[in-house]
Amino acid sequence: MENIFFQRINSINKDIIKGLKEKREFSFRINRHKADLEVIDELKKEGFFPKKVSWSDYVYTLPIKDRTTITKSKVYTQNKIYIQNLSSIIAALSLDVKEDDWVLDLAAAPGGKSLIFSEVAKKVSAVEPDKKRFFRMKRNFKEHGAKNIQTYNKDGRFVYKATGEMFDKVFLDAPCSSEAHIDLDKGITWWNLKRVKRFSKLQKELLISAFESLKSGKEMIFATCTFSPEENEESVDFLLNRYDNAEIVEVKLDIPNIQNGITEWDGKKYNDEVRKCVRILPYNAYSGFFFAKIRKN
Repeated sequence: MENIFFQRINSINKDIIKGLKEKREFSFRINRHKADLEVIDELKKEGFFPKKVSWSDYVYTLPIKDRTTITKSKVYTQNKIYIQNLSSIIAALSLDVKEDDWVLDLAAAPGGKSLIFSEVAKKVSAVEPDKKRFFRMKRNFKEHGAKNIQTYNKDGRFVYKATGEMFDKVFLDAPCSSEAHIDLDKGITWWNLKRVKRFSKLQKELLISAFESLKSGKEMIFATCTFSPEENEESVDFLLNRYDNAEIVEVKLDIPNIQNGITEWDGKKYNDEVRKCVRILPYNAYSGFFFAKIRKN
């Protein structure tokens, strides 16, 4: 299986393996429910010197050597900052949530993206089917001061049957084979193609629920932390073929480590629109990530 994994990854982009091996930085964002930009001065007083990213005033990186020590800082223990991967943050911000929006986060645990949405949105509904993850997520929201998030321990595949077209924005960070989080030093122990295909099927069911829950004229994001096209472009292609009023919205990101969506894989040809999907390649504080912004016309 290890050889198959490497062959597939190198067919997608040969820089992925290098990015998986090199992790020189980690990232965090300011929790705007409890702090503002002055928190950076507080961190400097504690001996940390963060570097701001180019695309947000509230997102920063630090050398990986500070990853453990920062969790002992006052700023961290007071929940003024939230450690989160740059790829997850930039995908959440790409949903472009507004003050009057009601946002559905359809596979929400551990809740980092819901917290981002809650800093701006009128209301957020966070859905998580796993009971243990659900209660950890609720605690996460409480500790970080988010008071406008409703939580539901439900199977996201059936949410649309209860809500109809209710939400102004929807974010689906779908369950996946998590290839972006494989530790190559420990070997490819739990990955296999059956796992990829199983998640691909689940994602399509969740995509139907996400799209059906979205108001007409509004936008959603489908995302994964994996590389396999079966779980990425194929899922988006499925949605485009099922719904005539689904349209991929092109997202321009000011980062160098991105790749367009793949239109052909393993003998299958996908809708040309999937070129507009975004593949974020692993690089420093960015983990491997995929997302597509979709408008419901």
